[in-house]
Amino acid sequence: MDSAKNLSTSFSIMRNLAMGSVLALLLVSLAAGFLVYRAYENSGRRVYVVGQTGSVAALSAPTTETHTPYEARNLVRNFMQTMFGHDQYTYKINLDAALPLIEGRGGRRIYDGFTRGQVLQNYERYAARNVVTVDSVSIDMNHRPWSGRVYIKQRIFIGGEQKEPLPLAAKFNLTETNRSDANPYGMLITNFDYIPYNPQVSREELQALKEQEADRQRALLEAQRSAGALAPAAGDAPAPAAAPAAPAAPAAGN
Repeated sequence: MDSAKNLSTSFSIMRNLAMGSVLALLLVSLAAGFLVYRAYENSGRRVYVVGQTGSVAALSAPTTETHTPYEARNLVRNFMQTMFGHDQYTYKINLDAALPLIEGRGGRRIYDGFTRGQVLQNYERYAARNVVTVDSVSIDMNHRPWSGRVYIKQRIFIGGEQKEPLPLAAKFNLTETNRSDANPYGMLITNFDYIPYNPQVSREELQALKEQEADRQRALLEAQRSAGALAPAAGDAPAPAAAPAAPAAPAAGN
């Protein structure tokens, strides 16, 4: 009888020890997993990848900042004005400011085009400069990847003479990146490609054009009314003088 009780007690103790060991092992595993996750997260923050556009963190810390269409348009406008607008003195400075705003492949493509066209040499040879005016920038940030189009006019001056403006248009995508002194926008232009210059008129621009046309029609109508009020009435016009009577024809036979 005592042996049976001792066996039952020993079995209960062993079972409790086994369950306690399993529970302790589970807690240790959870703690180890948490520590590994924190170590991986912290090491990711300290590891940087060096690329054509600079160095970025291999694992960026989570962020709650958002980008607005205004910020995206300012990025594209600044890029186009510095990448394409320069002279022999600002050529390198403007390119250095513009290239961090675009991915390496797209920036090299534009720069190679400048090199083949001998842009800097022509600036120096003809004392020329290129002034860029951004006509419009449209950004779609409702769907990812973000996309947009930009339309500009290039006014080339050779000495004091201005050549005919050259239109240029391009489409592109935008991706998020780390903010830096070189790129304070936190966005990068990707998939930059030239397209035919055919700017889309926005709803605001259409409304402005309609209002201008309505004002022009009102001005024409008022001018016609004023001209009609100054003209003499039909009943007040002087009667034309009677024509003198023709002399009588001589009689036949006289």
